[in-house]
Amino acid sequence: MLQKTKVLTLILFGLLFLNLSAQEDNFSNDPEAKLPDSERKYRFGLQFSPNIAWFKSNTTGYKNERMNIGFSYGLSFEYFMTQNYMISTGIIMLNSGGELSYKGTIYSYQADIISSYDLSYVEIPLVLKLRTNEIGYLTYFGQFGLKTGLFYGSKVEHSYTYNDLQSPIPLSYSKKINNVSGDINFINVYLVLGGGIEYNISGNTILMLGLTFNNGFVNQLDKKIPVFDTNGNVVLDQYENTLYSDKKASANLNYVALNFGIYF
Repeated sequence: MLQKTKVLTLILFGLLFLNLSAQEDNFSNDPEAKLPDSERKYRFGLQFSPNIAWFKSNTTGYKNERMNIGFSYGLSFEYFMTQNYMISTGIIMLNSGGELSYKGTIYSYQADIISSYDLSYVEIPLVLKLRTNEIGYLTYFGQFGLKTGLFYGSKVEHSYTYNDLQSPIPLSYSKKINNVSGDINFINVYLVLGGGIEYNISGNTILMLGLTFNNGFVNQLDKKIPVFDTNGNVVLDQYENTLYSDKKASANLNYVALNFGIYF
């Protein structure tokens, strides 16, 4: 059911953008909507966005532990269809991540594991922006669309808590790995919803402040789930190694970003 909803959402957005493109000629013939000949059809900008990100687990036994603070920066390109409608895209470098807890093993002992991911993506948004007319020096806007993220780097810290036969108290151990590309899917797709304000400083120079929610569609984990017994413990093979099932863990990455930008 969830996969059908995602596919339907993508189809609806595709049809919406096609419909808007088909109506662009009609907009240009409307004297109230079309841009004056002296106005620009496009603009460029710079953007910086701190964000708060988290995983939404779709797998039993995997839980979100805490949010991750990250940031993004990049270039924006916006094409004016009319005075109040525009298509926004660009190239964004994103740093985000999150924490997941689950059961596993270490040194053949049962362990509670917390994995803290620091993930990097190159993002390409395709967003429809709807703006009000300028009120004083301010313009208000809402936006929605899709964003594709291409994974290119990561860091992860695994923290283990376990009991051995010689210690009366739980033991802790952690290790850091600088590249876990084999555990992370290459691509992510987000539904983007947001809004904000623009302030005209002078001429074509505009400051922007906005807030966006980025809802990840695609599972970001590419790792198999251990086999558990009826007591909830991880099953080991004859060599005391973790026995894995054919099923993979699943968690979507979401984040909220506070956007600062300047357009020229």
